[in-house]
Amino acid sequence: MSFLSTFTYSKMNTNLEMLSQREQLMEDIDCIISEFFNDTWGDYDEAECNQLIQTVCDAVCRNFPAN
Repeated sequence: MSFLSTFTYSKMNTNLEMLSQREQLMEDIDCIISEFFNDTWGDYDEAECNQLIQTVCDAVCRNFPAN
């Protein structure tokens, strides 16, 4: 029984780490794209920038699901 408990905890810990890394990746994507738009165009359409961020972050979520 203790093996099962250890395995379940280990799996939950791995999922939590993966979710934390995925969240950090999406924050990095937001910063990178926002800085690129700002450095390249200065005065840009924020809606287009946000749409690109959303599209890339959606791809991250599709390719690295929570379960």
